[in-house]
Amino acid sequence: MDSLLVAGATAAGLIAGGVLDPVGQRLAERSRAEDERRQASLVADTDGQPADAEVRRAADEVWAAAAADDTDDPRPTDRTVPDLLPAGPSPVRTAAAALATALLFGTGAAHFGRDLVLAPFCVFFALLVAVSVTDLSHRLVPRHLIYPALASIMLLLVATSAVDHTWHDLTGSVIAGAVAFGLFFAVWWFIPRGMGFGDVRLAGVIGFTVGYLSLLHAYVAFLAGFVVGMLFGVVLMVASSAGRKTRIPFAPSLAAGAVVAVFWGGHVAQSLFHAGT
Repeated sequence: MDSLLVAGATAAGLIAGGVLDPVGQRLAERSRAEDERRQASLVADTDGQPADAEVRRAADEVWAAAAADDTDDPRPTDRTVPDLLPAGPSPVRTAAAALATALLFGTGAAHFGRDLVLAPFCVFFALLVAVSVTDLSHRLVPRHLIYPALASIMLLLVATSAVDHTWHDLTGSVIAGAVAFGLFFAVWWFIPRGMGFGDVRLAGVIGFTVGYLSLLHAYVAFLAGFVVGMLFGVVLMVASSAGRKTRIPFAPSLAAGAVVAVFWGGHVAQSLFHAGT
């Protein structure tokens, strides 16, 4: 193990996590304010008076199907668990996010070594921590975090493929990303109350990035994510005495599944498929 590389990556993770946490909070607060203004404009007429029943029904349909642009909580009237992390400035939360990012960066350096692929995966890890925190503090997965991270990951993976001559790995990325986005989009389209479009975007990024390692790694990412999400949901419902229809933040579970796949996906896939033969 390259101790200097691990130490440098860990330090970079501390800085990245400490910077991205307050940025993510500001973006989440802006997205929430935009969603609230959009909902208000849908349910009120131009004079500021309550709209009639027909307009309310139309607004309700539009809000459920389209207004969930960033959020995992497309309709504020849906039942949700309380925010699990404090919103806004929080030194404790920021320190925890920085430590989590540093741990992932350092573990990534030990796992990948001096390989160019470490760079896009560090961007990926930073994104996973940031959106997990915003989902737990605001129930939001801001697109203003997703899009820049995806662009950076794509450019870095293309550069890695060009240097290492591994274009077939990039093909796997595209396939896994498209399939993941398509499947999550279908769930969001037919069950808009069950998932926010932020989760759809995040699934596409996870599929694209983890798919660079292999399609089996991407499969393990979502399998582990759904298992973690199920366990997380049960714990939260028991702790909050909520029902089965309670909305649970899903980004942290998807992020956890992605981390499992990156570091242990090969072993998990081998165990699963060998056990089935």
